[in-house]
Amino acid sequence: MAEVSAADPSIPFWSPARLNWRMREVEDRSPSIRVPGPDTANYPNGCFTLPAGRSYVEFLPVVFSGQTAGSPSNYSAQVLLRHGITDWLEFRLFLPGMPQVQFGGDGQSQVTGVGPLTFDTKIHLFDEKKEFFLPAFGIELALQTNWASPAFNSGVQPSINLLFDHSLPLGLVFEWNVGVFGGKDSNNINYYLATWQFSLQREVLPGFAVFAQAFINDANLTRFGPEIRSTIPNNATVVGAGFLWTVSDLFAVYASGGAGVTKEASESVAQIGMAFAF
Repeated sequence: MAEVSAADPSIPFWSPARLNWRMREVEDRSPSIRVPGPDTANYPNGCFTLPAGRSYVEFLPVVFSGQTAGSPSNYSAQVLLRHGITDWLEFRLFLPGMPQVQFGGDGQSQVTGVGPLTFDTKIHLFDEKKEFFLPAFGIELALQTNWASPAFNSGVQPSINLLFDHSLPLGLVFEWNVGVFGGKDSNNINYYLATWQFSLQREVLPGFAVFAQAFINDANLTRFGPEIRSTIPNNATVVGAGFLWTVSDLFAVYASGGAGVTKEASESVAQIGMAFAF
């Protein structure tokens, strides 16, 4: 560990990181969207955190999930704000519906509102240890609030995810999460649901990567499922693919799509996003 002065010019004057003086060794503290990279580009979240004092804004103007056996189609615009408190601790705010639209059908009317604000934190516990075949590892803790429109308010709900990253031969990166999140069904009954997500990514051109991905029950931070479900899904599985284009050190764009392979899953899901580093 290296001791860094709170007056270090690499830490913005407004950052809470100035209150935390002990940080890991980081070679380059300049803003970079390349490292650790956007979390919302694919279904899982990476285990790596932003360096102290650095921030990301990840904006998804299009997030769509098709209808399921118990729920209509949904559209939302989403925002994830990230800030490095220390080099291993990241504070995050997730706004899942800015706005959110639940389309009508089967006797249901269309509903428009705001999704629940979620407080989130990610902790990077250790880097990859290739000599022992151990992946990089982190943990993510989130608390969904009841600050939402009535139609999308499923109450205060916790979630926890374990985050794993592996570097593989041929330039492949394998990322996967497993966790549990809380929700509420249309009968106002709380439930807890296990989730799993993975992506397998490879850079095919400088700055341009493609990936395959899948999730069971939802992507991390429950980006596709409605907050209130008519029924609790049973292994709702979606598979898909996408790309991540790192345009510059400060800006990246990405998009992906997927299709349900079980009857409980959405017929299709899609998202388009961009991320900024500062």
